[in-house]
Amino acid sequence: MLKARISADQLKEFVGTIGALVDEAKLSIDESGLTIKAVDPSHVAMVEAKLGKAAFDSYEAGEAELGLDIDKFGAVLAIARAGDMVDLEQDSELNRLVVTIGNLTRAMPLLDTAGMPDPKVPALDLPATVKVVVEEVLQGLRASKAVSDHIALSTTKKSFRLVCEGDNQNRVDLELGKKQLEKLDSKEDQTSLFSLEYFTLMVNSLARDRVLTIQLGSDLPVRITADLAVDDLTGAQGEVAFLLAPRIDRD
Repeated sequence: MLKARISADQLKEFVGTIGALVDEAKLSIDESGLTIKAVDPSHVAMVEAKLGKAAFDSYEAGEAELGLDIDKFGAVLAIARAGDMVDLEQDSELNRLVVTIGNLTRAMPLLDTAGMPDPKVPALDLPATVKVVVEEVLQGLRASKAVSDHIALSTTKKSFRLVCEGDNQNRVDLELGKKQLEKLDSKEDQTSLFSLEYFTLMVNSLARDRVLTIQLGSDLPVRITADLAVDDLTGAQGEVAFLLAPRIDRD
């Protein structure tokens, strides 16, 4: 069972991180909060997002798994205005989730979770760590959009770079030094190639002022984490983690 109340802005960001990769997902509920783990249909990327109980104004829940249509859920939340609250209630009898925003109530049928995957989060030892504000990265992604479908992420002891190379000598190179970064820890040079589309979807799902933690190595997956449900007084009450497989250039 689930009966909870939360800020629309915080719930939108949580659902938006999932919707960046999948249309449907399994929502796991327990007394401590909500968790979604999902793999995109091509098995290139994975997302795990959590909202702790403290992110909610009120929260009553027992252990349960709910199958959600993420696109429809996101569309319902899109009507909420800044500052609105959202009430969530599981209707076990009719197998649906009832979403209330102000005077509007929307009942959404829940999906069968039997065929939904329950992915395991791999343990990765990634040697380089970068912390950077989302807006800093978006500048390079916007410039890369018309150049190629892949992007190289690399680190040295002094900088973090996003390089996108296309045909006819088209190239975008964004280099961020320690002054533009919140943190840089890379004892050796590291570089990996990734899908520009997937990387952009992940970064775009977060608020522009959010700080990303990017962990990478050479020809290894990249792990991107960020806080969710951030409150000026209580700090972060949630987290999202993305994993993206590298694109190996064998030419």
